[in-house]
Parts: sequence; C-alpha cells; structure tokens
Amino acid sequence: MVLQRITRDCAVKIGGTFRRRVQDGDLCLFDRARTVWIAAYRAREGDPIASVGELYRPDRKPDEEWERREDGMFGRAYLISESTPGQACWTLTSISASKQTIILMSFYFDDERELDWAVSTWHSLRFAGSGE
Repeated sequence: MVLQRITRDCAVKIGGTFRRRVQDGDLCLFDRARTVWIAAYRAREGDPIASVGELYRPDRKPDEEWERREDGMFGRAYLISESTPGQACWTLTSISASKQTIILMSFYFDDERELDWAVSTWHSLRFAGSGE
C-alpha cells in the first residue's frame, strides 16, 4: 500500500498501481478497474460529527452504511449499487472529518468483490493528530 497525500495534514493508503491526477481542485486516483475521487474542504464547525451530518445525504436508500469514530475524527459511508442490463457498478461514498478538514471520497468499481478494498481504503484515511 502506498501512502497518498491528500492535503498537508491528511493521507490515505492505497494500492501502488493507482495513477493520480487533479481535476478542478479534486484528486482522482485510478487504475484499470477502480476510481477514487477525493475532495477536501475546510471544516466550519470544529465538530467532526456536525460537519459530517451537514453533508451526509444519500440520494436514495443505501444498500449498506458504515460509521467510524477514531481519535479526533468521525466518518460515515454508504454503498449504492446501479444495474443496467449486462452491467453493474457500485459506489461507496464516504464523508470523514477532523476539527479542521472534511474529506469526501467516492469509490467507483464494477466488481462487488472490491467492496472490502474500498472500505479498508476509507479506513486507512488519517488526519494529522488523529491516531496514526
């Protein structure tokens, strides 16, 4: 796993095969079968739970949801599956916050077996001072 710096005080561990590009201020990490879009925002509240609560709005009932609490950070994530004839895809959307920063990560993948990878990558997200 390679540590990918998102901001000065935030990083995520992700496989070494991912390429990196920045588009319109957002970070995109991608390989042949998976894409991760990452956006960073400055938190207003200073309260990670309130920051995540303001942004956590699934478009429809999620297939599955997660929550994580660690030293100085809070996060929630949800899985949405989409199906068309002959094609299925999944999106894991996560919102995580420290007192200073909010990170929105969207994982896109076509193979449901990649779900464990997406969740563990989200769990590898670290903010400076949040229990590395």
